[in-house]
Amino acid sequence: MFYLLSISLCCAVFFIVLTGSFAVCAWVSRLLQREAPTLVSTTAANLLFTIRILPVFLASLATLGFVLPALLEFEPRSTAELVGWPLLALAILGCAVVTVMLVRVATILGATWLVAAKWRRHSTKLRLENIDVPVYCLDDAGSVLAVLGFLRPKIFLAKQIVDTLTPAELMAAVEHERAHVASFDNMKQLLLKVTRLPRRLRFFGSADSAWTNASEIAADEAALASGISVLDLSSALIKVAALSTHAVVGKAVAASHLVPIESGSCLHARVDHLQKILAGYKNAPDTPPQNSIGKMVIPLSIIALGYAACLNAVLPWVHEALEALVR
Repeated sequence: MFYLLSISLCCAVFFIVLTGSFAVCAWVSRLLQREAPTLVSTTAANLLFTIRILPVFLASLATLGFVLPALLEFEPRSTAELVGWPLLALAILGCAVVTVMLVRVATILGATWLVAAKWRRHSTKLRLENIDVPVYCLDDAGSVLAVLGFLRPKIFLAKQIVDTLTPAELMAAVEHERAHVASFDNMKQLLLKVTRLPRRLRFFGSADSAWTNASEIAADEAALASGISVLDLSSALIKVAALSTHAVVGKAVAASHLVPIESGSCLHARVDHLQKILAGYKNAPDTPPQNSIGKMVIPLSIIALGYAACLNAVLPWVHEALEALVR
């Protein structure tokens, strides 16, 4: 009975915290989306991603960081407490959410691996100066220009694009994709796809599209800061967009495209942003935006220290709250 009760409580708390934080973060996300155009693109992308993923983080922290330790510390192994119907219903909902997420992880990783393996078999490696990310030219893949992979990402270019772009435009496109690699955008895409709500229940509305737009503009600015010309990047965008007549990868694949396939307004916003830089209405970035996981080290360290300091004092209260939930 101890194990059934523990699993039920963990799943129930996960569902309660997840739904409650989703409701709060959805409201914050809508406000942030309205303010995003006035923020620095890197800051906007980081904030949109953080708010979007925060409910799952809080639910996981509450479940694994507090509920499970409290049960292991204070709940007797020979407990005779029964799981009531309300608690059982919440546990089933929480278990269903976790199962869906795990299935999505397996689906996305599998689909991405299959596409990467296929592209790698039908490509040849290109040698580009000052590019530390492997770049491959695909023999026949429509108008692919994307970063694929999580731990060891690679940039793939269709031969049609290599033949269409000038050397300067090609370098501009590759620098844009390298910025996605530096920002771990494929990993962020994986998390967003895994935690996406069903279409009928998406309280976040266009949050994912807003993040895509902000992350693409941030990658454009990083490319410009590396010395790329605004004209070359703008020309590369327009030429690749003209070639992109159909999607060559499924929506289950986590990849960062030069011209995203899921956000219709992204290209217009980026071209408008580049035009303003070219016209002098906005300043081109002098240094590449620091949009990396390294910036999260200090906040995460503070959270970890705070958690370790208050854990023993909080666990008894957590166990009392769990007892009330069981009753």
